[in-house]
Amino acid sequence: MSNLLRLFVGIFPSQLTRELLNKEAENWCSRLQTEVRLLAPELLHLTVKFIGNVDETSLSNITTAFLKATGNLPSASLQIKQFMLFPSNRKPRVVAAEIECSPELHYIFQFFAQGFSDLGIVAEQGSFHPHITVARARRWQKETISNGTFQLVEPITSVALVHSQLTSEGAKYTVLESVLLN
Repeated sequence: MSNLLRLFVGIFPSQLTRELLNKEAENWCSRLQTEVRLLAPELLHLTVKFIGNVDETSLSNITTAFLKATGNLPSASLQIKQFMLFPSNRKPRVVAAEIECSPELHYIFQFFAQGFSDLGIVAEQGSFHPHITVARARRWQKETISNGTFQLVEPITSVALVHSQLTSEGAKYTVLESVLLN
């Protein structure tokens, strides 16, 4: 009997950026009416492509499809714009750091959205709204807070294929493969 693996393609900022994001998010979230739970800095990432739960026997084919990105991804930067309630102030699900969707970042998104289609992994419907989730809440109060200005630019050095394990203590991420950007 085979196991299911929960996989995604993601970009992890540097440790320094993740710690700074966590600290600034804590300051911004302290003004919320809703009690939120900050994510640990090591969990902060930008999801480029959520693959989902796949049979572990498919891992080799998924890894091969992922590694086709080698030498094919443009250099890009994470341009963090602000903290916000996501997807909207009226119906938030998380607190996020909004990322500017540059042409290079959009190309990376499209590359992976199409790259797994031969394996039956379909692209998400709708547009790409790059963000890094920084906090979650079980129940949201009505919030009137405005988006929090926070700007930071960091070069993206690599994209990772990640195994995500959901546990009672929270998510645990294991990078299975990574591809450097040109």
